[in-house]
Amino acid sequence: MDNKRIILSIDDSPINNKLIEAYFRKDYNIVSKDGGQEALKWLKDSLPDVILLDVMMPVMDGMDVLEKLQESERLREIPVIMVTAKTEMETIKAALTKGALDYVKKPIDFTELQSKIMIAFQMNQQKQEISKYKSYFDIHQGMIHAQRIQRSILPDTEHFKRMFPKSFIINLPKHIVSGDFYWINQSFQQKNIGIFDCTGHGVPAAMLTMLGQMELHTIFDNGSSIPTGQIFSKLSHKFSRLLNTSSDTFTQYDGMDGAFLSIISKENKIEYVGAKRPLIIIRKGVGQLRVDQELLEAKLTNDNFSLFEIAADRLSIGKESELSEFQTKTITITPGDRLFIYSDGITDQLGGSQTKRLKKKEFYNKLINLQSKSINLQKSDLFNWLDEWKANNEQTDDILMVGIEL
Repeated sequence: MDNKRIILSIDDSPINNKLIEAYFRKDYNIVSKDGGQEALKWLKDSLPDVILLDVMMPVMDGMDVLEKLQESERLREIPVIMVTAKTEMETIKAALTKGALDYVKKPIDFTELQSKIMIAFQMNQQKQEISKYKSYFDIHQGMIHAQRIQRSILPDTEHFKRMFPKSFIINLPKHIVSGDFYWINQSFQQKNIGIFDCTGHGVPAAMLTMLGQMELHTIFDNGSSIPTGQIFSKLSHKFSRLLNTSSDTFTQYDGMDGAFLSIISKENKIEYVGAKRPLIIIRKGVGQLRVDQELLEAKLTNDNFSLFEIAADRLSIGKESELSEFQTKTITITPGDRLFIYSDGITDQLGGSQTKRLKKKEFYNKLINLQSKSINLQKSDLFNWLDEWKANNEQTDDILMVGIEL
């Protein structure tokens, strides 16, 4: 018996429909319709688990189809993900206002789309379970809106790609909102990027992400230049001061781990500071990496590449490090070096044949063996590998990973 979930793809482009079919047919049953009227006719007798809906279509566009879905009591609960070439926020806002759950932009990043489909299934299941309890249903709807607010303050993916053309981001929240976030900033001489993993996950961690992002904007928006090593100290001071203003508090150990890089290409160097989150550099060939004035041996090698791990300080950002200094490490880089920073949700994930945590060694082995591929193609492989490892286990924590080729 076929128990696969059903995805309905509505797009007037046969190529787009075929691409969606090719990517998802292994795990889902795909039904493709090339127009809104044909799709609505099919929906009279069938119910998919999620709908991928193109915005720009002749005769009946995606917004018209969305309105028809919302008018039907039978169809309005089906999660709808808009697929659009438009980038105007008014179009996106209108679709979300009319009832769409989410959106992706063309050309489609299929790993991003797959993660949003998985979240749609999770959210719809939760929605069905709690819909009979009005108060919980209202909380769930509020969580969906909170997710949109949180996502809106993340760096725009197009801006990220302009800064780092050869790169990828894997961002998989455990729940609707996430305790992991990434942050970028560019000045005339350098590019800055950081990933952060806040204490816990879900709503409490998501509140900390808002605090972290607001403070990072405050630090950099005043236009002054700040040494890389002072950024985490400033964040620690802010977290400690804001989270411990009352004697009746249980937040003194809340904070975040993170890795922050200042990439100064003209000087062929990176300044790195880490709070329990390491930096991974993979370089073609076998050799050593200069960190400060010392040569670092590779942690792992194969026939073509060397993987180096630059260790972080063993302090988190928060009260415990309020009076401490984080160490800045200066790394000499060469064109073609690949940088990877990630949250611990990857190596904490339960899975495998024995339902154990994913060991760092296994993760590094997978990473170095992917390097024969371009970095833009590695995202899908890593995503699928993690999904296969997790199998039927619940996601353990928020997962965030960034890969960049210099």
